[in-house]
Amino acid sequence: MIRLMKETPNFFVGWGLPHQKPYSQGAVGQAPPYNKSRRFVNHVKVLLSMEMTWLRKKTGNGLRQSILGLVGFSLWFASCAWPSALTQETLQCKPNIVFILVDDLGWSDLGCYNAKTTYETPQVDLLAAQGMRFTDFYAAGPVCSPTRASILTGKYPVRTGITTYLLSPSRDPQHVSHHLKLEEQTIAEAFKKHGYATGYFGKWHLGYRREHWAAQQGFDSAKGGMDLPWAWKLAHPDKPVPALDRSKGHQRFFSPHHLTFMEDGPEGEYLTDRLTNEAIHFIERNQDKPFFALLSFHTVHTPLQAKEEVILKYQAKMKTLGLEQKNEENPRFKQYQNNPNYAAMVQHMDENVGRLLTRIRELGLEQNTIVVFSSDNGGKGSVTSNRPLKGAKHDLNEGGIRVPLVVKWPQHIKAGTQCDFPLITNDLYPSLLDLADCPLKPEQHQDGISFKDILLGQKTVLDRETLFWHYPHGRYEGAVRRGDFKLIHFFKKDRAELYNLREDIGETRDLSAGHPEMTQDLLNLLKRWQRNIDARL
Repeated sequence: MIRLMKETPNFFVGWGLPHQKPYSQGAVGQAPPYNKSRRFVNHVKVLLSMEMTWLRKKTGNGLRQSILGLVGFSLWFASCAWPSALTQETLQCKPNIVFILVDDLGWSDLGCYNAKTTYETPQVDLLAAQGMRFTDFYAAGPVCSPTRASILTGKYPVRTGITTYLLSPSRDPQHVSHHLKLEEQTIAEAFKKHGYATGYFGKWHLGYRREHWAAQQGFDSAKGGMDLPWAWKLAHPDKPVPALDRSKGHQRFFSPHHLTFMEDGPEGEYLTDRLTNEAIHFIERNQDKPFFALLSFHTVHTPLQAKEEVILKYQAKMKTLGLEQKNEENPRFKQYQNNPNYAAMVQHMDENVGRLLTRIRELGLEQNTIVVFSSDNGGKGSVTSNRPLKGAKHDLNEGGIRVPLVVKWPQHIKAGTQCDFPLITNDLYPSLLDLADCPLKPEQHQDGISFKDILLGQKTVLDRETLFWHYPHGRYEGAVRRGDFKLIHFFKKDRAELYNLREDIGETRDLSAGHPEMTQDLLNLLKRWQRNIDARL
């Protein structure tokens, strides 16, 4: 330890030692007193790991007594500095988890996935460079509610009964569950059981009544909701519905937002900024204990509403790039990323990701915080281009379900790494529990598997061959991916398409006619899964 003190004098910056100046105030208010003991023990653990690695390099495995002596000295040092540092909670040092979920963000909207993107995402690109980027990660549904249900439950959406986006009991399809069932043991409830503070901020879309809101599904703090008339009638039947008519000036993204479960801020406040503020305040309040924060942005979902100065910036950029005059052959599936309003919303999202991560770093929590970044489905085809992917939100082509996933955890997940193994949002529940050394709940996350070993660099593949989708809406389709091959079955027309995604990520060449045996094999596999899971066609 003395050697490390001499060789790495800057190592102790941010330990929270008594002589150290407090961290800067940051972007959002004055931080409450930070937990010095928890941060100190975290750093002792890192220091021990570094010292033991050095000893092995220098001497092999022979100095057990020296290592044990080092451990004893370090723990004595910690206990002398702070007697409270060695509580059971701090010794366990559970990691914090910050999950950033963006609404309708396309796989091709980020620079770290698409070098040719028109949009500017330096903060998310930096996050990808600092963690692991997943190239073949999928949303469990091509629209928001099914995917959100899969994240919270670890199940395919069809098991939860939520196979499309939810509106209200009178507006939803008859065979759809109108809310996430309260008997589900959500990922928030699992973390709460193990001492985590839990917070949810933003779009929920899994039931509008107060009894079905995030606060009833394991989240200690929950702010957000929706600004739709039927949502207000269900959430607050005893209150008048506020003015929500967009034709008369209502703007979701500028206060008054009129979200069902959040007080409006000052006039003109931008919603993406506000939700990030709420997440930051939650982290500041709960930095003394492990926390699970789910920041569920409404952006970049329509309506396209951004700050005027940023819209003007992208109007000029589109003009310079010659994109403003591009004509679309099919406005429902754009070929060009040339909408300045959408580009501005992407920038606002990216800036707030950076602001959140900066505050985590200022609080000294970065080293012990797992950051997850993803989207609930592919980009909406009328506002962005998903090229080179085919399709968009609302369908099971790659443009509708392949989404970004980035996971960062310093000292644990190697920076700048990439995973090409196919994974799905069902897998996040068991994976995050596993990373936090919390017991898995296989009876709950029935359709998810932990990819902890991939994240920690111990494996590159897992023991699972297939992923499935069932979307009995729109085009009435199901899909299965096995290895590099993906089959889409349009069950009302009884027509199947087969693609080799490794060779044809854009799904431009249907191989079904040339590979009838493989097509039939995958179709049988999909139908058998649909029967076993009681999927309604």
